[in-house]
Order: sequence, then structure tokens, then C-alpha cells
Amino acid sequence: MKLIIIIFIALFVAKILMSANERAENSSQGDYNLFADSGLESYGKQGTLNSWPDLDSGRDTGLASDLMVANYYVVIDGSGSMSGADCVPNSPNKMYVATKALDNFFDKLPAESNVGVYAFDRKGNSERLTLGNHSSDRAMKAVHNVVLGGGTPLSLAIDHGFEALTNQARKQLGYGEYHLVIVTDGEASPGYEPDSSVERLLKNSPIVLHTIGFCIADDHSLNMPGYTVYKSADNPQALAKGLESVLAESPDFNVDEFRSEI
Repeated sequence: MKLIIIIFIALFVAKILMSANERAENSSQGDYNLFADSGLESYGKQGTLNSWPDLDSGRDTGLASDLMVANYYVVIDGSGSMSGADCVPNSPNKMYVATKALDNFFDKLPAESNVGVYAFDRKGNSERLTLGNHSSDRAMKAVHNVVLGGGTPLSLAIDHGFEALTNQARKQLGYGEYHLVIVTDGEASPGYEPDSSVERLLKNSPIVLHTIGFCIADDHSLNMPGYTVYKSADNPQALAKGLESVLAESPDFNVDEFRSEI
């Protein structure tokens, strides 16, 4: 009888210790647990779901000539705050830093890849370059034409990026790579918080969401460890390193060459 009681107590203590360890692990993952606890299970963790894209809704899109091509849809923040130079004292403003780094990013994209550009600035919120196989010069021009001003409607940008990449995925029958790259210097404007848009993207597609943030604390709403790729950047070199992580899987990507040109 005593042996049974001892075994029972040992099992009870072990359970308590296991629970404590789980709580410690969860707390080490940061505030994003608040988002994860909502029941979000990313597309990549749903086993063999394979439901993206919905090919039935894109019967007339036609097939891409290269089904395995990588796709990069870039969202650039052209809001008024990007005119500041508080964290880039040796540059005219944050937009200058972003433009220079993105020029190099576009130039280093694999020649066969697709690229698209969306911006929110004084001219409004709109796609500046439709996702496709464009020259680096065309992508650069789209960014250089951004006119600083306005707010930060992150949810609109994410929703549009999701749709653009999904439409392209239909042409590629879901094959290839899909990257949504956001360069921003602040939180979303009221009413344009990105939570629900990010949840829809992560839950329903394998799109990789990358965010490069200027002078923003690590608690930014798009910093979701284990779900999104988030990099802080306070200077051209840091921004280059953030964009480097987007290109890292390309077989033609040379890290030293990329950094030497920033």
C-alpha cells in the first residue's frame, strides 16, 4: 500500500514539473502567444491539407511557363514618418535608406523570379507594379516613385499581397515560392491593424511573411516568432541583412556580394 502511495505521489509531482516546464517554454516565446492562443494553426502545420490555392476559382488564369519560379511581393511604407532621419543620422531619411537597399535587393533577385510592388504614400494605397517577371529597373522605378505622406494601412497591404500571390499560385498550380516582404517604420493606422489579415494569410497559405522594421520595438504587431520573419533595421547595413534573409534560399545568392554593395 505504501508503495502505491509513493508511486502516486511521484507521478503527481512529475505532472506538476511538466506543467511548469510548459509554462516556462510558452512564456519564453514572447507576447505572440496571445495571437497563437487564438487557435491559429499555420498552413504549414496542418499536415497534408494542401488546399491552397483554390484552382477552381482561377480556371481562366492560364498556366505559367515556369511552375517552380519564386515570387516576391514587396510592400513599401511611404507614410509621412518615413521622411524622418532619427535612426539614420548619416542619411537624408528612412525612405532613402529603404530605397537604396531595395534597389540592391531587386538587382540580386534571380532573373527568372517574379516581383511585384505595393505602396502606401501620399498618392494613396495601390499596387505600383503587378507581380510578374520584370527587370530590376522597373521594380526600382516603382519604389523611387513613392511620394512620402499619409498613414500606414498595413491590413490593406497584406490583403492585397495575399491576393496577388494567390492569383500567381493558381498559374503555378501551387508550386514555387511565395514571399510577402513588408518594409515599414511603424505600427498600423487605427482601423488597419494587421492581426486578422495575417491570420488569414498564415492559416490558408504557405506564403512567407517577412517584415523589415525601422526604429521599431520588437513588440511590433508583425513580429510573431515561429510564424513570421521579422528583422529590425536602423541603418543601410541592417536593412541589407534583413533583406538578405529573404534571398538566402536562392541558389544564386552570394551574401558577401550582396553586403559589399550596400
